[in-house]
Amino acid sequence: MISSPLMNTLAGEKLSRPPLWMMRQAGRYLAEYRVVRQAQTDFISFCLNPDKACEVTLQPIQRFDFDAAIIFSDILMVPWALDRNVHFIPGTGPQLTPWTADMRLDEALLDTIGTRLASVGTAVQLTRSKLAAEKALIGFAGAPWTVITYMIEGGSSRDFADTRQWLWSHPKEFEALLDYVTEATIHFLMVQARAGADVLMLFDSWASAVPAERRDQIVIAPVRRIIEALRKQGIKQPIIGFPKGIGEGIIAYAEEAEIDALAIDHMTDVVWVNNVLPNNMPVQGNLDPLSLLVGGSDMTKSIDHILDSFNDRPHIFNLGHGITPPTPICNVEQMIRWVRKS
Repeated sequence: MISSPLMNTLAGEKLSRPPLWMMRQAGRYLAEYRVVRQAQTDFISFCLNPDKACEVTLQPIQRFDFDAAIIFSDILMVPWALDRNVHFIPGTGPQLTPWTADMRLDEALLDTIGTRLASVGTAVQLTRSKLAAEKALIGFAGAPWTVITYMIEGGSSRDFADTRQWLWSHPKEFEALLDYVTEATIHFLMVQARAGADVLMLFDSWASAVPAERRDQIVIAPVRRIIEALRKQGIKQPIIGFPKGIGEGIIAYAEEAEIDALAIDHMTDVVWVNNVLPNNMPVQGNLDPLSLLVGGSDMTKSIDHILDSFNDRPHIFNLGHGITPPTPICNVEQMIRWVRKS
């Protein structure tokens, strides 16, 4: 396993300057990314093209010299591999064939995950071979709950009403689907880990929609099961968990999910987080992505507040969610300069 600022931080070391990367750093805010994207026929094919996935993964490293790259992929690669007819419509977003309670879980598809998503592993391997040794490479997947919301809703949603109703009206079917997606996620992360990813991350982007009393069942237990399964397979890479929007649920998540580091969103009070988490737990975050739209002194004050709050623990500087497409490059550069002056 490589030695790098990110890896050392994940191992519990407190560095004088935190390592830095951004969620969605390979994306539409970069002109060079847009050039590559426009030449691709569709988004899924783009994700499954190892050469192009590698190219855009490396773009933000080449431009900004971030401390880590995150492989260009998508959390919906798992439902795509499970034949959920995943496609992306420009201006609309992802669309899937909605899952209904009477549908049969095709267990045989689980054995094909490694084959169907092998191209992602190839992209990881290719990227790791081209990435400087001191730069970490992050592989990732969507956490089961977040993936399931897309499968049941048939796409994005504001309130996840159909998925939440499933919790009450189809408890056995929901539990079976949760187990199914959890197993598929294990297979996908194994592909990336064995291909050379240095770190793995689980994005539970819609964890905030889970009723508080069901968090252990739906948010924490599946992550713990994924990590335990990976460890049994000899996969030792550190794992970052990102349960976006669960507020006080962070405490139980940090204690029980068996993650190595906790990514926090920009709605969460960093002073509180620093006080309630174990002293040795690395944290990642959590600048508001929209502060990068305007930059300036207000953004740098927020950066200072985050850096000061986590001054006494291992910290990876990042955003509280993904960078947005309209973000000016000059503001990203300002953020990087400000963090690295510390």
